[in-house]
Amino acid sequence: MKGIYWNSRGLSDLAKYRYISEAIREQNLDFVAVMETGKKDMSRANLNRLSGGADYIWHCLPPRGRSGGILLGINALNLELSLIVEGEFFLLNSISAIKVMILSGF
Repeated sequence: MKGIYWNSRGLSDLAKYRYISEAIREQNLDFVAVMETGKKDMSRANLNRLSGGADYIWHCLPPRGRSGGILLGINALNLELSLIVEGEFFLLNSISAIKVMILSGF
């Protein structure tokens, strides 16, 4: 399982979007957690662009006041999200790897 945690100090800058998108694609990340996004909401189209077309499940927690905001994304092909609890300043989640068995006969 490979991912990143990042305090972005705001997610309005195009360079930060590019950084996340490139990291997902180039590093083949399973999850992304971004804190201090400062975003009240994010459109599905923006989230799809962020994941570079990969099948990600996204959850956003809006900021409280002028700071905060959390964005969590998991690659749905590799991970399963079994629990998510939204607190005032946190997201509690339970993720597990999806096991794939390939059987072949010789």
